[in-house]
Amino acid sequence: MSNALGAGLRIVSAGLGIVSADERIPNYDLTVASGRNSLAPVLASFDANASDWWSALTLQFGPRRTLQSVFCDTDDCLVMLALPGSYLNLIGKELAALTPQQITRLRIFTSLHGRTILPPAVQHVVMPYDERLETSRLPGTRTDFPQRAMRHFVEDLSGHELDIGIAAELVAQSMHRLSKRTVPPRTRMNDDEIAALLRDNWGRFQGASTQLLRYLRDEALVACEQRRFQGIWSQVKNDLPGERQ
Repeated sequence: MSNALGAGLRIVSAGLGIVSADERIPNYDLTVASGRNSLAPVLASFDANASDWWSALTLQFGPRRTLQSVFCDTDDCLVMLALPGSYLNLIGKELAALTPQQITRLRIFTSLHGRTILPPAVQHVVMPYDERLETSRLPGTRTDFPQRAMRHFVEDLSGHELDIGIAAELVAQSMHRLSKRTVPPRTRMNDDEIAALLRDNWGRFQGASTQLLRYLRDEALVACEQRRFQGIWSQVKNDLPGERQ
């Protein structure tokens, strides 16, 4: 799930539409991204796509669950949207239907791939962040890139207080001052070997998945895709005494 920020935090949910961050919701396990419990195979069997699913979802839950409701609820506030490509694809029709006035209030944070998915009408409000963000004070993983870019925009540049042209130029200048991260050669290990490393360093990082992934990649120099890592990490957590929930 990813964040839409205007006057308060909103969540773009593949199961419920757009919800407030403090709203109580039922448990569900559903995503438009690839992997376990992905909607993609089911939608493909009906010759449908993520955008079709979003239309059906918002029709079921009503206008309060739509992107349009965010603009209506926030008056003339800036709306900042931090989403990966899979979720931009989900709300693509809504983005294409925004009025020119609404688009002037919008700032989008996504990867270079995510930018290619966006409707032409909103391309110019994407802030020009790229992989050089990884050498800033806010490194991370691919999945949290949009949120980190938005955080940099607000905290480091105060871009939310600026005209879009000036803000975009500041982002471009900031990226220009950074360099691309050099990726060191990493060893390939099987799942059992990676699990052993996680167990050995579990206490050191108090089981924090983000820190353990960074340890694995940057210190142990082990190659492990994030989704694969998450599965191994979950298994190790379930196997460790006192960690089961």
